[in-house]
Amino acid sequence: MAVDTALTAPAARYPWHDALWANLAHPFDRLPHALLLHGLPGLGKNAFALQLAQVLLCQTPQVNNACGKCHSCQLFAAATHPDLLIITPLEDAKNISVDQIRALNGFVFLRPHTAPRKIVVIQPAETMNINAANSLLKLLEEPPLDSILLLVTSRPARLPATIRSRCGRLQVKPPNQQMALAWLQANAAGTDAVQDLLQFAGGAPLLAKTLAEQGFAEQRQQLRQDLENLSAGREDPVICALRWKNLGTNLCLSWLYRAVLDLIKSQAGVASGSSLDSDTLKKIYKNTLNISVLYKYIYVIHDYYRQLNSPLDELLMLEDILIRWNRISRLQ
Repeated sequence: MAVDTALTAPAARYPWHDALWANLAHPFDRLPHALLLHGLPGLGKNAFALQLAQVLLCQTPQVNNACGKCHSCQLFAAATHPDLLIITPLEDAKNISVDQIRALNGFVFLRPHTAPRKIVVIQPAETMNINAANSLLKLLEEPPLDSILLLVTSRPARLPATIRSRCGRLQVKPPNQQMALAWLQANAAGTDAVQDLLQFAGGAPLLAKTLAEQGFAEQRQQLRQDLENLSAGREDPVICALRWKNLGTNLCLSWLYRAVLDLIKSQAGVASGSSLDSDTLKKIYKNTLNISVLYKYIYVIHDYYRQLNSPLDELLMLEDILIRWNRISRLQ
């Protein structure tokens, strides 16, 4: 369920970013030395960061637009710009290391080659380990001239408060439903259940598009069937956990969390809490729903979700969650 990971800026801007561009300080000399771009996954934060980087690097920018013709824009288009540094976790690594952040000093404290300033994009910023975050903090405390850092994150709360407080903040918000549905219908394939997918994606069009193209409707049916089979004793939680890991731990935990939350809302009389997923869970529980047990269970799911980028083994995590489900679904 990977979204928001592109390292090249798309040519077209997403319509829900228009308000962000309108709110940007112009001229850009008024921008803070560090910007924290945050919002739900699937809203195009990385795309916005790279488009902003191109504008900031442009030698003859228009209002919130790069000219696309200058030498700096040509270097950007070729992905060879000497004044742009993009920092992401190294291949096969979950975190941004302290060495990657320390390398910034050899970049930002040198004068720009061709652009008006140097730009650093760090994404996902929350994957910096504690040593990397401390190293970045030192840089933020004594920011270099002619450099702007763009920190991109879907989980700003996981960044140290000392870093958050030293950044200007720019929140990427979901579009209204009408705009999101119109964009999906024009840009996504296999979107028969587009409104349902958009709801599951929290209103994030890019995530809904990814889910549609990955056949999430069928995957979702499999997840519902797995819970029914576990509750009926027809499935081994360990085998089921392996299947869920192959589907994607992030996806499965997100789905299970939303399904259980919808079930709790439904039982509390919240109309919007009803869904196909919660209906499946209600069928399993029948008339013996234990709200207090579900509350405890959803906290476990949430806690595991927060640890997804930690060294914790994802398969063991899923096994524990499904064994717990097996246990609580039989308390009826």
